[in-house]
Amino acid sequence: MAKSNRFQALMQTIRQESSPPPQGEEKELPSVPGKTEREDDENDIAHGEEQDLPSYSTTQPEVVMVKRAKIYPDLNQPRRYFDEVELEKMAASMREVGVIDPLSVRPRPDTDEYDLLAGERRLRSAGLAGIESVPVRIFDVDERTAEDIKAISNLQRSDLNAWEETQAIMGMLMRNLGKSQSEVVSLINRAANQKRGLTDNVVRKEDWEVVEEVFDLVGRLTPESFRKHRVPLLKLPEPIQKVLRQGLLQYTKVNEILKIKQEKQQQALLQEAIENNLSVEEIRSRVKNLRSKPADDAVPK
Repeated sequence: MAKSNRFQALMQTIRQESSPPPQGEEKELPSVPGKTEREDDENDIAHGEEQDLPSYSTTQPEVVMVKRAKIYPDLNQPRRYFDEVELEKMAASMREVGVIDPLSVRPRPDTDEYDLLAGERRLRSAGLAGIESVPVRIFDVDERTAEDIKAISNLQRSDLNAWEETQAIMGMLMRNLGKSQSEVVSLINRAANQKRGLTDNVVRKEDWEVVEEVFDLVGRLTPESFRKHRVPLLKLPEPIQKVLRQGLLQYTKVNEILKIKQEKQQQALLQEAIENNLSVEEIRSRVKNLRSKPADDAVPK
């Protein structure tokens, strides 16, 4: 029997179509109720009877026009760095043809304002292009579903870096398991040990269903590859994570700086890269120079 995955159903619900935006005044705004449930199976971890799943509505809300100033992006989403050159290219296109793909938004209670669910790059570019109203689809969903929509939207991006992807995946796991980050890591480690026969501490079937659904959605990673290669990113030094969260530096640049293991050198180079907008090649050159010198003499001025 084919697996059911509530996140894939949600992807269908929020899939954006490149249909022309409506012309004219703003319309009365429709809404689509959101639901949450989960279903999957994992033979290596747990066995049990398949349960019925309530499905998401796959009806697309109609596209309506909303004032850009009434839409607020999520300041806590993993993606914070936006390439200014790419934003300006998109803005130039928007000046010619307008905003083609609708944004996804969620209404703020008791206001005529909206929280952005998907489309921050388009929202920023529309601002650069001086566009006052943008096409949107409005989803009237609960908080957890809203966060899942944001995460799924991020996970479908081709330019997602490893740190952003790790944060999005961990957020989905924490929300849908109802666990802290350390508890999620413990669960994945316990499952790995269970597969190897190293523990009798069995992972709950319901928990592992959620884990498998998330990684089925991601496609590029398994729970084991996430455990080995992505969980370490959650342990990056706090100043590094703060820079990534605030979008002060690209992940590719930060990744080069991390090759410096001495903390004082690392922090000094991090600050220099931010202040002087160093290129990746310039950072690599400095890293090579720092690694060739004693730590006490290698702090950049």
